[in-house]
Amino acid sequence: MKIFDEALSRRLIYIFEADDDKHRDLLKIGETTIKKFSPTEEDLKAAARKRIKQYAGTMGVKPEPLYVTLAVRDDGTNFHDHDVHRLLKKFHHPFEGSNAREWFKVKLSTAINAINAVKRRKKFSAADVDLDAEKIIFRPEQEEAIARTVKHFKKAKGKSADFLWNAKMRFGKTFCALKVIKEMNFAKTIIITHRPVVDDSWHDGFLKIFCGTDYVYIGKDDDFNFGDAKKFICFLSIQDLRGSEVVGGKLPKNEKIFATDWDFVIVDEAHEGTTTELGDRVIKNILKPNSKLLELSGTPFNILDDFAPETVYTWDYVMEQRAKNSWSETHPDEPNPYLDLPAMKIYTYDLAALFNYFDADEKVFSFKPSPSSS
Repeated sequence: MKIFDEALSRRLIYIFEADDDKHRDLLKIGETTIKKFSPTEEDLKAAARKRIKQYAGTMGVKPEPLYVTLAVRDDGTNFHDHDVHRLLKKFHHPFEGSNAREWFKVKLSTAINAINAVKRRKKFSAADVDLDAEKIIFRPEQEEAIARTVKHFKKAKGKSADFLWNAKMRFGKTFCALKVIKEMNFAKTIIITHRPVVDDSWHDGFLKIFCGTDYVYIGKDDDFNFGDAKKFICFLSIQDLRGSEVVGGKLPKNEKIFATDWDFVIVDEAHEGTTTELGDRVIKNILKPNSKLLELSGTPFNILDDFAPETVYTWDYVMEQRAKNSWSETHPDEPNPYLDLPAMKIYTYDLAALFNYFDADEKVFSFKPSPSSS
């Protein structure tokens, strides 16, 4: 056995904390090696202490690991600390104030759950994240949009079940749409957008709405392997889906996505990229006979005609400002939920007052108001 101990290096994962101002309330997840074939827990801690001392340098921290374990999966394969980091970055961004990328503002139980998820090759769900639950208080218009949509989905079927939120930016479409998923208990949801950069926003909302549940979030950088997850929310870009052979693209990909029987389909920024022939083909192939569809847009002028008036919920900036200004009159004993929204000033311009005529190539364009409008 001594021969094995000298020849074999085994990798281990450790967690420790530093109590300096820069790293307070943060955890570092790192890795090191140990030359023992069958190390005891004390052997692992000793190896971790040695590495922490080397890493911490003059930080003045107590080199005591909070947790150590061999970096070996249940199937016998090895893994690295960055495999754990990859999971944690989906639920908590790494600490931006540190030059290192291994510090995370997470609870110890969450970090351990991430390590175990890598060990077992299982999806890291919202149930694995130990958050201080943040109670989300929805504004009246948000509650109305959620309630109307849920009521409609419960009674409508097929194409008649489609619903549109014509709501301006700042309405909170992400949080509200995720709340609809939870209210309806949809097991399989797909979010399609023309703007893949909003993945982080959807994921942040997911954490708050589904904290403590068994829902799994599968983002744009995941492999879309649902594993044994019973309830999941997938985020994809329509650009990626348009390239699939299933809808006439050139690449053999996303077959599983198109084959899944989706309970709920959310199209974010629905006015972008979905009205072309290829975009329309993507949505039609994603939707299944019993799928519910919710389209979100702040400027849905090119898709409004596709919806009956009773299947559209509208909220604009004028409505927002009216609600903000009248809140104290209608709710004198309650704090104004609109106060946190930045002040907004809306200006209009009378072009006729700025220009009289514009001449170009002997053609005259008049900005003067017509006699009927004066």
